[in-house]
Amino acid sequence: MGAPSITYEAPEIPKDDTFEKLMQYQQERQLDLDERAQRAASREEGRERKRRETGALGFDSFLNRISNQVQGGIIPFETASQKVTDYLSDYSLRSGFMPATETRERYVFQDILDEEGKPTGEKERVKEEYEYKIPGATEGFTFDVAAADKKIQDLQDLYYGKDYLSSLNPSSSEIVDGPTGPENQEVLSLDSQDDIQSIISKNRGIRGVQFEANVQKAYQDLFGESATTQQLADAYEGLDTGIYEDGKDFRRQLKESDDYTKKFNDNYLDNYYDTFYGSTVAERTDPETGEVSKLRKYKFDKTLLPGFDKDKLEERTGITLPDYETFFEDPRSIAELEDQRQGIRQTKDFIYKSGLTSLQGQIDQENLNIKIQGEKDIAKINQATAGYNLLGGFSF
Repeated sequence: MGAPSITYEAPEIPKDDTFEKLMQYQQERQLDLDERAQRAASREEGRERKRRETGALGFDSFLNRISNQVQGGIIPFETASQKVTDYLSDYSLRSGFMPATETRERYVFQDILDEEGKPTGEKERVKEEYEYKIPGATEGFTFDVAAADKKIQDLQDLYYGKDYLSSLNPSSSEIVDGPTGPENQEVLSLDSQDDIQSIISKNRGIRGVQFEANVQKAYQDLFGESATTQQLADAYEGLDTGIYEDGKDFRRQLKESDDYTKKFNDNYLDNYYDTFYGSTVAERTDPETGEVSKLRKYKFDKTLLPGFDKDKLEERTGITLPDYETFFEDPRSIAELEDQRQGIRQTKDFIYKSGLTSLQGQIDQENLNIKIQGEKDIAKINQATAGYNLLGGFSF
């Protein structure tokens, strides 16, 4: 009988899936982190979407407020245009709005099934599509960019006027060869009344109305009178050709003009002489014609001249003194007044000198009389002394 047969079977060692589970855990964890990040991004996206929708809903109100500021002369169109551009940019309105719901893709882990359709315990990462609703998005919300641009264009037309805008894009028949620009332009001197009216009557919109008001105010403030139609037409020509940027620039250049410099100097001298001679513009203004005279009156006071006997002085010197009182009764030019005021000073000097000369002559005459009388007295004394001495020589 032989030895028994012994069969050894190797023990079944379970498969070590620790690494696989670790990898699966890390993948699931990463997926969870991605989902959290996606939810945070969705919340931020929702806030941004809501902010943009609010901006779109408030655009018309904002544009109306800007339009009112332009029409009221508070801001120019350039500033308004920049504000509108900034508004559209801040809310990203030109990029439009995506639909509230969209199809997106994401990665998920799903069970791996065996041939019988049962989970094997393993999972795989797969991509899937799903419907995503943007948080804060309003279904069907849109923003009409073309309509917004049309409103901005309407505001530009209202501010500049269509006549001015059409002049910026002349037809080929109107294009003139040669240099252009403000530095090569001159304000035209318009002689024909038809030309003047055609310039003034152009539709320059709110800008033209504001410019005319500033021109009139500049002439009123600087020259004390309204601008003539000729001056207004010249100002408009300067605006159209770019010489003047706006009413403020016109006023600045008007103050630098030769006409204003002369007017300023004349006004300064007028004010000076009115103060000096105690006159006023009202006194020098003709009530019928409104013309302001350059003649002024000087209030002559003859009591301020030195006291003297006019007839004796003229008889002694042979000089006839001027009649200042009669001369200054009528208004005179500044040159005449200055000349005769100098004459008064010379007359005073002449009277004083004549008086001193007369007084000195009297003093000299008195001195001469005293000298003569003294010599007579001395002669009498000497004669008496000689007679006394002669009597003393006799003895009785």
